[in-house]
Amino acid sequence: MNQVIERKTYLAIFAAALLSFTGILTETSMNVTFPELTKQFSVSLNVLQWITTGYLLMVTLVMATTAFLLKKYPAKNLLIFAASTFIIGDILCAIATNFPTLLIGRIIQAVATGLSTPIMYQIIFAKIPKNKIGTMTGIAGMVISFAPALGPTYGGIVATTLSWRMIFG
Repeated sequence: MNQVIERKTYLAIFAAALLSFTGILTETSMNVTFPELTKQFSVSLNVLQWITTGYLLMVTLVMATTAFLLKKYPAKNLLIFAASTFIIGDILCAIATNFPTLLIGRIIQAVATGLSTPIMYQIIFAKIPKNKIGTMTGIAGMVISFAPALGPTYGGIVATTLSWRMIFG
């Protein structure tokens, strides 16, 4: 059986994938900025590490609750919330003048990534015909896997040529 996949389904998957990719990309690209950030915010590397640890902790907590949230709210509404949350966190990170503001921005961004990744797979499993699920989950996995591979290079280039703040641009 060759079912036609609606354009809006592809767009929804693309939106969730882009949000997941961007969240993971910014997470991995920040690691190369740690030496500069320790100086700028006058914090130790141990303290600064919380922008990664806190981010990953929040992503994990939100991912664990996404199944519950998807039962209560439509995926579209959650994805819109995730995108809005990511933008708010992104702006906070870009304008951060101190470590707590940067940390709060990263944790807000983590909420978005923690929602978008499971939502992407939920859309695939709910809207894609069974004979195409393997291909679509493979593509989704590649998108998610590509971000951490690209992150440190992206972060290094952006931080060196522009500013660490532009990682969030």
